Amino acid sequence: MTDTETDETTPAAPGQARQTQQVRQTDSELGRHLLTARGFHWIYGTSGDPYALTLRAESDDPVLLARGIREAETPLWQSAAGAWVTGRHAVAAEVLADPRLSLRHADLPGLQRHVFSDAWSNPLLCHIIPLDRAFLHASGADHARWERSAAPVLGGAAADGHRKHAERVHQETADGLGASFDLMADYSRPVATEAAAALLGVPDAQRERFADACLALGVALDAALCPQPLVVTRRLTEAVEDVRALVADLVAARRTEPGDDLLSTVLRAGSDGSTSSAAEDALAVGVLTATVGVEFAAGLVNNAVEALLAHPRQWALLGENPELAAGAVEETLRHAPPVRLESRIAAEDLTLAGQDIPAGAQVVVHVGAANRDPEVFLAPDHFDLTRPVGQGQLSLSGSHTSLFGAFARLQAETAVRTLRERHPRLAPADGVQRRMRSPVLGGVLRFTLTTSE
Repeated sequence: MTDTETDETTPAAPGQARQTQQVRQTDSELGRHLLTARGFHWIYGTSGDPYALTLRAESDDPVLLARGIREAETPLWQSAAGAWVTGRHAVAAEVLADPRLSLRHADLPGLQRHVFSDAWSNPLLCHIIPLDRAFLHASGADHARWERSAAPVLGGAAADGHRKHAERVHQETADGLGASFDLMADYSRPVATEAAAALLGVPDAQRERFADACLALGVALDAALCPQPLVVTRRLTEAVEDVRALVADLVAARRTEPGDDLLSTVLRAGSDGSTSSAAEDALAVGVLTATVGVEFAAGLVNNAVEALLAHPRQWALLGENPELAAGAVEETLRHAPPVRLESRIAAEDLTLAGQDIPAGAQVVVHVGAANRDPEVFLAPDHFDLTRPVGQGQLSLSGSHTSLFGAFARLQAETAVRTLRERHPRLAPADGVQRRMRSPVLGGVLRFTLTTSE
């Protein structure tokens, strides 16, 4: 293919997730735009701007950068990268709750053709990478509807119904670990993937395909803010299409033979509307489960175990009282959230924290910084699994994290309780190696642990 190809998609019906025009670029075109966007991040970071440095996501200390974002002179300030940024808890909570802020830049006539025409046009990542196909940029109304539809399976009240399955999977996985293992590859991601597959009713014959797609999709939230290498980006977009096809087949099967799984539940919730609308909602929830739910849960497991092992007294407390597992996970959500940045776009001119924000401007909440705001949390840099809950951590305030909050909590609580019981002498063999270009997730590349001294 030598020229850019454009595929027109059918406009979505009112209330459905927007299906935007898809543009297929050559490797040369896509690589050029990814490198250009990456280059802008490096240029912006040369001034020492903490948000621009966060986007670069290289060797800088993310905790120090988060502190710099929070302690800026004004609560909401404009980065050299163009975004308005906050790390203050009060402003962050306001931004995340404001319905005038959406997940995506508006589609403007001819915009996609324009941004692909010039490598130096500083194109928007949401128009370069088709993450709309993964439903990551759907409207707030869509996300709210999906959360309501999925609540009987994904909501907090449904967690107890999944607990026995989670305990069995976690115990079998923990018992199969050797004297040395990688936490993410050998434990966190497998248990999260298995849990997601069970929720969706993925057949055994399709489990490996589903797991492969989830692995490639793990960079999706990062890719929305930080350009990934070309090969990673291609793998991501291919995985989006593969998981859409897989889930679409599952949805079609559930429409004729419904069960008690997540997709059947969403289909039933939409049964009072059009059949196509209910099927689209089920497709969206299924794709988001693979794209966000798995990585969110796996990241929370990893971060919880890492924090506990870094604080031996807290690890010991968990052994003395396994019921503190819930507190350990809640404190991890505050202290080391698996989704650190939430990006929003102003749908109209508005005023936030005394700043005039024009329509189309990007507003970014650094959740990790806000969750350590000393105005809200006592000794905010200290990890304490006995910290009283309800102080307002914001890690589940995003559209995606809210949908999968109970799912991730259950997996992480089960993980820390199981690992503490099965492997009380668990210890790091070396430090955590994180993925480059992972400002949103701080994605773990490798974390080797040993199960005995």
